[in-house]
Order: sequence, then structure tokens, then C-alpha cells
Amino acid sequence: MPGSQRPTAILLMAMGGLDSLENVEPFLLDLRGGRPTPPELVEEIRERYRATGRKSPVVGSSSSSESRC
Repeated sequence: MPGSQRPTAILLMAMGGLDSLENVEPFLLDLRGGRPTPPELVEEIRERYRATGRKSPVVGSSSSSESRC
């Protein structure tokens, strides 16, 4: 690389997703290794999922890719 530029790497990870709003709290509990999530954060995340169609877009794409394996 010319000069002092260093390469940059970005790691993207998908930790699964929700299939319904009712699963927000159990999903977060699992994602956080069993540690409870503050209720206000659970509600904030629930609102985000509500705004994006009530489920994660990852669920549809990951389940369709699994069926191709």
C-alpha cells in the first residue's frame, strides 16, 4: 500500500432474527447470554421491529439459504 495507508476490514455478523414481536424479549435474552434486558430497551427494539414490518428481514433470507444447502 502506498504511504502510510493501512487496509481496513469490516466484519459483519448476523445473529439471527425475530419472526414476531412476541419474541423480542426471549431473543434479546438469548443474544445477551441470559442477562436480562432493561424493559425500556426491549420496548425500543420492539418499536424498531414494528416499524420494519414486525419481523427481521434476516429470517426470510437465512431460512431460504438454509434450504439450498
